[in-house]
Amino acid sequence: MQTPAKRKYESARQLARQAGILASTREMLAEVGYNATTIRGLADRAGVAPGTLYNLYNSKDELVLAAVEDLLLDIGLRANAQAPVGMHRIIALADRTATVVVENPQYAEAMARALFRVEADDPLTGLLYARSLPFLVQQMKTGIKQGEFAEGTQPQTIAEHLVAQSWGITLAWVMGMISTDDLYKEYMRSQMMLLSGVAVGEAKNLLGERLAKL
Repeated sequence: MQTPAKRKYESARQLARQAGILASTREMLAEVGYNATTIRGLADRAGVAPGTLYNLYNSKDELVLAAVEDLLLDIGLRANAQAPVGMHRIIALADRTATVVVENPQYAEAMARALFRVEADDPLTGLLYARSLPFLVQQMKTGIKQGEFAEGTQPQTIAEHLVAQSWGITLAWVMGMISTDDLYKEYMRSQMMLLSGVAVGEAKNLLGERLAKL
């Protein structure tokens, strides 16, 4: 069942307050972890009433995910700035995401645990699972035009598998199947192995070289 839309801040002062709330949420997650993060504690830290948070977010999960999403948006911008379009930009996004996950494991755990609980029609599913799909689809299409990926490659399908792989690795880490020390390596390996299956020419050679170094 979908949750109702919440009010949105629009003025500069309101947006600054919301940015402070999201920053406080990330700080609390990093300090005490997901389970010990509470709406009451977040409100106290952000200097607002609990009702203010509920006016903006339906639940703790929604607030936590908004705080992490705010960070992930910055990751996307950095990936765009540091790599050319196509396959390189996909790898740059994976690299930035994996780095943030390793440096802030509490964020990844919070997102993974939230994903376990949501249903298919919950708005959080789109936030967690489909956030990067348009970006990946566009880069796959560009990569095909540039001759990095084989003609006939289905951009939507590969993008969906890239997202699924990233969550699979994250969930495996949450369940203790992958150590934190190996998380970056396995995250990048899963993304590049999938791309290698549809890459051609120099792009395929580059992926092979990077995989060999992991």
